[in-house]
This record gives sequence, structure tokens and C-alpha cells, in this order.
Amino acid sequence: MKHIVAISILFSLFIGLSDHSVIAAEDASDKPESVLRLIIGGDIYYSRYNLDRDRDEESGEERKGYYILSLPVDLSWKNYLSENVYAAPYLSFRLIYDFGDESWNRNYWNNNQIVGLGARLGKERDFLDRDGSYSGGFYPSLFAEYQFLTETFDNAKSDIPDDVASENFKTGASAWYAKSTELGDGFRFWKEFWGEMAYHTTYFSDEGEDNFLILTLIPKIGLSFAIGELAFEPYVKGAFVNDFFGEEWNEEPWLNYVQYGPGARLSLNKLIPGSLYLYAEYLRVDYLDKKEDLTEDVRVGINFWLPVL
Repeated sequence: MKHIVAISILFSLFIGLSDHSVIAAEDASDKPESVLRLIIGGDIYYSRYNLDRDRDEESGEERKGYYILSLPVDLSWKNYLSENVYAAPYLSFRLIYDFGDESWNRNYWNNNQIVGLGARLGKERDFLDRDGSYSGGFYPSLFAEYQFLTETFDNAKSDIPDDVASENFKTGASAWYAKSTELGDGFRFWKEFWGEMAYHTTYFSDEGEDNFLILTLIPKIGLSFAIGELAFEPYVKGAFVNDFFGEEWNEEPWLNYVQYGPGARLSLNKLIPGSLYLYAEYLRVDYLDKKEDLTEDVRVGINFWLPVL
């Protein structure tokens, strides 16, 4: 029942995000037949308990404080098929590193690299304000990717155990949605949504644990107050993560939870080509299957997205 309630709430939020009042479908003649894209993203943050990643057996009080860098890099060769539909082979790289020096900061699941080779079929649709300025977009895609897990780059953290899978095949669908609506001079209402449904063969789990079907939904809804070239943006955030398969390892807390709570960010987007935010969040958590003692988290950090090519 709890699964159904959580899914219903977040699905309702997603439906509420749909806004097609002003949609711009770019002219296909403006798109090259193929183009090389290099995207660098990043999240550098302090997390009190790291509820969505931790697998430590120690008590919560003993494993307090994570200082994590998450750095995904995506190099793709986009080939436009029609209008804004594209097919793209890509090479991905993701670095996860915990700068803390306590025992829980050295765990391999907080310190690793994942290299992936894959392909995606996607669609790009931009939203414009009535004055023609960009106000968001909707970007769904289908993908398949073969991934390799490697040790941390400096060998200063815990080694990956021999009985943990170092390869993973991942395939599924994802979507990014963002929409900003002007309410007044320097005052806007905005919505963002990230969703993914993906099958994993191993999820880099322990030997004998395989086949995962994981749904991730992350909606945000907030306001934006312009302060010169900056903007102050309070918001409410939710996160729903659920593994739909029924083996024992599919019921772990870090794969089955709901997070929710307030946050605020300072937008520096006008200063760079992509996006840059300083943010702080307080999140409550409910677990869907196995329970954990920890029921809250505090996160403070810097998030950025930079289109290099």
C-alpha cells in the first residue's frame, strides 16, 4: 500500500509539471546532421548521513559526515534523424569520491569510477517564453549502456572486493523536464523533473546478486526571485527510488525509499553557459521495504552542468 501511495503522489506531481502553453519545436534545417557533444556535470556536497548511498553496517551516529564529489562526463555523437529526434553513440565517465578521512568515507561505493559505452535514442523539445527567451524543455530518451567499475583514481580508499561485480549492463528510459513561468518582474515559478526506469544486470552488487529494475523520480517545484544577475530560489523536493524485482537484494534500503523536504538554492546561471547552483536541503526519508534507523538528511553543496561542446 505504501508503494502505491508514494507512486501516486509523485506521479501526480509529474502530471502537474506538464505545461505546453508555449512550446518551440526547432526547425530541423537549423540542426546539423551530426554533432559532437561533450557535457560535464557535477555535484560537490556535504551530506550528514548519505542516506541514498550508504551501505555501512555501523550505527548512524558513528558514520556521520560525507564530503562527496560526483562528476559525470558524457561525450556523444548526435545524429539527427528528423526534427529534434536523434540517435547517439556515447562514452560516459562518472567519478564518485569522498574527501572525508573517517572509515565510512573510505568505502568503495563512495569512491570509484564507472566508465560506460552506450547508445541512446532521444528527442529534444525546448520551451520558450512569449518574448522568445528559453524557459525550459522536455528531453526524453531510450538508452543502453555497458559499464565498468574501477578502483578510485588515487588508490587512497578501500579496494573493491573481489566478489563485487565490476561490469554492469544498463538499459531503459529517462526524461528531463524543466519549465519556468514568469509571474512578475524578476519573479518566476519553476518546475523540474528527472525520471529514469532502468534494468541493471548486476548494479555492481555482491556475487550472486543480479537483475535489478529501478525506478527513480525526482521532482522539484519552487519560486525564483531575481537579485541582479543572481536568483534566490526556495523549493520543495521529492525523491522516489524503488527496485521492482523481488529477490532479497532488491529490497535494500538504498534502493527503496522516499525522500522529501524543503531546499533553497542561489542560481548563478546567467554567469555561465550552462547552470550553476549553490544549494542547501533538509530531507526526511521513509523506507519502502527494509527499515533503517536514519530518517533524515541534510545536504549542502554546489551543482553545475556545463556544455563544453
